[in-house]
Amino acid sequence: MTGTPAAHLDFRALFRPVLTALRFTGHFVVALVGVIFLGSASEH
Repeated sequence: MTGTPAAHLDFRALFRPVLTALRFTGHFVVALVGVIFLGSASEH
């Protein structure tokens, strides 16, 4: 039963960078969509 908490801890340690990358990608996508939307809005 000692392997279960270790696996859970390892999963959290593995998931943290993924969450950070996802958050960073989310901000990047939002900024990109905002630039594209502003560009198309000013174009029209």
